Amino acid sequence: MRARTASPRRERILDAAEKEFARHGNSGARMDRIAAAAEVNKQLLFHYFGSKAGLYQAVRESVEARFDVTSASGSTPAERLRKLIALILAAACDYRTLLSEAWKLNATTRAAQILRDGQRQGYFRDDIDPEALAELVAAASFGRAADTERDREAGGSDKRERFGDLVAAVITDYCTWR
Repeated sequence: MRARTASPRRERILDAAEKEFARHGNSGARMDRIAAAAEVNKQLLFHYFGSKAGLYQAVRESVEARFDVTSASGSTPAERLRKLIALILAAACDYRTLLSEAWKLNATTRAAQILRDGQRQGYFRDDIDPEALAELVAAASFGRAADTERDREAGGSDKRERFGDLVAAVITDYCTWR
């Protein structure tokens, strides 16, 4: 999941905290459950991270770095957009309680940038509004993430992938010259 650091105990804490914060959010997460899952003394959490807020921030930074929106690559703007949508959906569905407003803004900004790049390359129509379409991508992705509890019960990752493909197809079909 995450690159190894100097302390295996610290890694166990981060892994356990990631699951706890992702499932319960910051206010619902409990330090005693994190310590038990990491198989460490609760005081060790405070030793490494200072506070629950410090642990939450470390986990958030780790998740946001793993879902780096600038990493969406591809040979065409449509491929980059598809990969970005898949990345946003994966992050939003699995870690929505850990994503900062800054990360969400960066994801939306990256979508707009991909659309503008597509316009400059002549791949997308020049009469589209990249910012509005980027907002649509973000709204669809985060709206879908709000329904992930139901997905966990019945093939959520397959549904998520199909949904992401559909959003990408709708956006790229609308943007492409006809």
